[in-house]
Amino acid sequence: MLYPSPIGTLSLVADKQYLYGIWVQDQTHFEKGLGDETIEEVTSHPVLEQVISYLDTYFEGSVQDLSDLPLAPIGTDFEKRVWAYLQTIPYGQTVTYGQIAKDLQVASAQAIGRAVGRNPWSILVPCHRVLGSGNRLTGYASGVEKKAWLLQHEGVAFQENKKKEKKMLEFIEYPKCSTCKKAKNELDKLGLEYQDVHIVEETPSEDVILKWLETSGFEVKQFFNTSGIKYRELGLRDKVGSLSKQEAAKLLASDGMLLKRPILVENGAVKQIGYRKPYENLGLR
Repeated sequence: MLYPSPIGTLSLVADKQYLYGIWVQDQTHFEKGLGDETIEEVTSHPVLEQVISYLDTYFEGSVQDLSDLPLAPIGTDFEKRVWAYLQTIPYGQTVTYGQIAKDLQVASAQAIGRAVGRNPWSILVPCHRVLGSGNRLTGYASGVEKKAWLLQHEGVAFQENKKKEKKMLEFIEYPKCSTCKKAKNELDKLGLEYQDVHIVEETPSEDVILKWLETSGFEVKQFFNTSGIKYRELGLRDKVGSLSKQEAAKLLASDGMLLKRPILVENGAVKQIGYRKPYENLGLR
């Protein structure tokens, strides 16, 4: 069933007992796990009529009890833990990825970020209430502008990412990485302003990475963290060379730990991957 909302058309999918998903059309992970043959379009449905009532109330700006939301028993055990946590975040409040990891006693913020991103019940299981460090607005499966709308609708204060000016630098890093620390130290010594992006909590989208692959002049393999554990676990050493740019972008966007770090980006264009050469010779200002 389709539901017209202020942030776009929502696709609602349910069976006779459970709600399987609420997706903004064409978002990342749209109707993931559902085959076309399993979906039948309907104009009325007991479960979906209840969900529509909840959505109507939400968009009217009212707080409501969603404890009886008939969510389907899907997802891994870990994803279920994270999604259950999301349901406890009150209307008009936010938490950070780091706080969720701490509360759930999970060492990997990367794993938290992936589980949040795969939440199939947009809005009513409020993954939009999860922000980056410093309450910064971060990625959202259907686009950060929709996430911003939802938070503003709830009256939430958040830190918007800096708008691109004449020269906008993004330093994409993993904070615990010693090489990233050295590179950041040079940027600070050069007196350059930059936006710090957590490579795991704020992994660049597939579209962004594909643009890098197509325009940067760097080879596909240079974007991969070839010394990383994930790279070895997936056996990518013998596979990367045969990946298309589209396939590589999709794979890199699925896990920030696959990306070589740090990545220095100026106005959307990749200036350097890794830190084998100092930044002072890149003509940055």
